[in-house]
Amino acid sequence: MFEFSKATIENIGYYVYCLIDSRDKTIFYIGKGCGNRVFAHELEMAEHEKNKRISDIKSSGAQVEKYIIRHGLTEIEAFHLEAALIDLFSSDVWENRKLSNIMGGYHSLDNGMKSVAEIEAFYCAEDITKEDIKHNILVVNINNTYKKAQNVYEATRRSWLLNANKIKNIELVISEYHNIFRAVYKPKIWTTELDEKGRTRWLFEGDDVSKEYPQYVNKNNIFKKKGMSNPIYYLFKE
Repeated sequence: MFEFSKATIENIGYYVYCLIDSRDKTIFYIGKGCGNRVFAHELEMAEHEKNKRISDIKSSGAQVEKYIIRHGLTEIEAFHLEAALIDLFSSDVWENRKLSNIMGGYHSLDNGMKSVAEIEAFYCAEDITKEDIKHNILVVNINNTYKKAQNVYEATRRSWLLNANKIKNIELVISEYHNIFRAVYKPKIWTTELDEKGRTRWLFEGDDVSKEYPQYVNKNNIFKKKGMSNPIYYLFKE
């Protein structure tokens, strides 16, 4: 994609972004901006090192991947975050930059790092229809559990009052956050635990298969009825 839609531009605010060389997945540029700034670099005719890298990437047939690290910022916040990240990634005091954080950053599901395509879908999500449902799906609304876990998988996998007879037929579990399908998991193991009232609650261990089922990700859920309080429900294929 080469630009954001009008709706995304109206909602995204100031943001900080990075450009990634798809050949080796290295971040080679960090910037800030608003509107369609993240797309502008590939249109520039300058002789800076950044532009030479972009030209080399495109000449090789590869892609310049664009990720929004944080959005919904004020201009001053974007300045500070950009500066901090440039300092961080320019530092030569360490070699291994892989983080060991278990949880994502604060509000990372809302304003955290996303590709430009994911940002566009975040603000302009397409409706999912009944015809799109090709699997037996358990939908888990994580509006409340994500606030505690700050980790989509942990917020999704435990622990729910489920129909034991339906569990064996569940093929996929989808995380729903603010009415949008965010992630898809394939359960491998289901186990139970008792809550404080002695009720049996189900939890699963599984794999994130969102990339394998893109037809479900970043889609607007039209099946949830207004006022529905139960955080889990079933969408089974016909």
